[in-house]
Amino acid sequence: MTRPVTESRTWMCLICGWIYDEAAGDPDHGIPPGTRWADVPMNWTCPECGARKEDFEMVPV
Repeated sequence: MTRPVTESRTWMCLICGWIYDEAAGDPDHGIPPGTRWADVPMNWTCPECGARKEDFEMVPV
């Protein structure tokens, strides 16, 4: 379930460095803007390298 993002966080892929921004989501891969990291499905993978969600780490903006 998508909730409005009041404090957007970013998560970086530890494999390739791709950034997931909660405010932007990943609409090309079915994740609408405003989707919190906790609400991204566990089977979602990095659009750049295919890494799993567990291979991401929160990074300061």
